[in-house]
Amino acid sequence: MEICVLHMRWKSEEEKEFQYGYALLETQKESKTEYFIRCFSEGGNDETVLCWIHPRLADTFEKAYTILYRLAVRRVFPIHLEDVLSDMEL
Repeated sequence: MEICVLHMRWKSEEEKEFQYGYALLETQKESKTEYFIRCFSEGGNDETVLCWIHPRLADTFEKAYTILYRLAVRRVFPIHLEDVLSDMEL
């Protein structure tokens, strides 16, 4: 279930405009709550990536939301989402 979405829009140095959404999803698995992040483009591109957040990174809503917020502020592109989350696990 999608529980919140952040929307980011910015322009590159070349004046190209980017619009991305960062959604936090919550699921129940074997009586445990797990979180996922879905990153997607909002401008006609079909860039959408869904990545699981390792419980070491976020076992509560507050921690998962913090990660979601950091990804949005850093303007992580969908294609880089999995790599960035993997690097955070180290």
